[in-house]
Amino acid sequence: MSQPPRDRVESRPAENSRVPLNAALLSSAKFIRTVIGFLFFLFLARRLGPDTFGKYMFAFALSEIFSIVGDIGLHEYCIRELARRPQQLRERLGGILALKTVLSSISALVMIAITPLMGKDASTSMAVAAFALAQIGYSWFYASTIAYSVKQDLHIQAFIWLLQKALFAGAGVTVLLAGRSFVAVAFSNTLVQFFIGALAILIAWKKYGHFVLALDRKRWLGYLKSALPFGLIVAFYLVYFRIDSVMVSFFRGDVEVGQYGAAYNLVSALMFLPSGLVAAMFPKLAGEYRSPDDYVDAPFQRAARWLLAVSLPMAVGGWLLAAPLVTLLLGPTYRPATTALAVLVWTLPVWFITFLQGNMLTIIERQRAVAWVGLVNMLLNIGMNLVIIPVYGFTGAAVTTLLTEIAGLVQMFYLLKKNISLAGTAMTALKVAVLTTAMALLILLIRDRIHVLAVVAVAAAAYGAAALALGVIPLSEISGLLSRGPKPGEDEIGPLEP
Repeated sequence: MSQPPRDRVESRPAENSRVPLNAALLSSAKFIRTVIGFLFFLFLARRLGPDTFGKYMFAFALSEIFSIVGDIGLHEYCIRELARRPQQLRERLGGILALKTVLSSISALVMIAITPLMGKDASTSMAVAAFALAQIGYSWFYASTIAYSVKQDLHIQAFIWLLQKALFAGAGVTVLLAGRSFVAVAFSNTLVQFFIGALAILIAWKKYGHFVLALDRKRWLGYLKSALPFGLIVAFYLVYFRIDSVMVSFFRGDVEVGQYGAAYNLVSALMFLPSGLVAAMFPKLAGEYRSPDDYVDAPFQRAARWLLAVSLPMAVGGWLLAAPLVTLLLGPTYRPATTALAVLVWTLPVWFITFLQGNMLTIIERQRAVAWVGLVNMLLNIGMNLVIIPVYGFTGAAVTTLLTEIAGLVQMFYLLKKNISLAGTAMTALKVAVLTTAMALLILLIRDRIHVLAVVAVAAAAYGAAALALGVIPLSEISGLLSRGPKPGEDEIGPLEP
């Protein structure tokens, strides 16, 4: 995406100094949110069982797809534009909030209207309605984060983000322990989203001054037109990530959605890992690179080495330990999910690298290419699922997810062929693969002799020690991460220009 001129960035040193802190805060908040969400997912899945959990996951996946209508890329577009013109925040934010409320309300009404046409039972339809209404409250929170991002007060966003997840999980656990159904869990989420949305707006109102209460309708069309490229990227990838659960529901039923959702959530809990690294890199790289012809191989290879060193052993370990992990975490009723988990864990190294590639393409002003990859992946995934899911069920959905991720990886490497070295990434992958193979042999040797968590601990310790000893992850880079002070002549964004 477009970057502000360099002199504009350097004229705000106080805000620049917040970049590492903001990256650390958001990464930490995302990690804690992930832990809370993962623990709640385990509780929810075990408490509901595959059938009822499948209904819950269908309603959630459908609402995620329709959430596209409630934003259409406005969030990213407005942050970019108002970051360049922060003095217009109070004037514009009221109109943006009103527009997002209208869009999310339309999305909710459409979801509620079409649910009866899907042939779902009453409880599932009620859960869909609850998630649909929650979009309105969430749109208020999302609009307020524009102000926090523009003013670089991301510590407020991180706090509210964590509060939102904690309240949702706490309310859900309370409802289930009281003997209520998954529909009550969905409606408790609705109440939490409205409360958090109102709180976020109130904080922004008090901190930055009263918003101009103008609907700004004359600007709405311009907002939507300008935001559309960002919205298309989000839409393509969101549909791709969620449509499989909806299709499994229609072709194979709620039980298989529950099994697939269980395996998918175990893997997706680990997908937050690359975002922290990329979030820390993005501000600096965005200031240094901005042309489609820029050679970004050095920062790409450094990040790729870390991501592969973390994700490849997780994939191998998850593949070899899928059965005991599923039984331990989810219980014996989810044993059929083992095959899907054994496939889905292999998406981790692929997705980690494609996530990095997509951000690199955005940094060098090639976000349209990212959108095209998203479109191709979405169409490819839907097409394969239409053929495979009716025959092979949720395990087939797991395979199509992996194949689609590999297709995206290949497309991204092609788009970056002038900017990075494929040979360099392949060599890094080979080094990590050799260590991971040794770790796999260790797992095979001990997995039937000790508890699965002990296997994970021993394998992780052995792999980490070998990676450090052989220089796959240099100690100098670890010490550099722990001491974030800028070098002479540099600020936190990058080298100072003469």
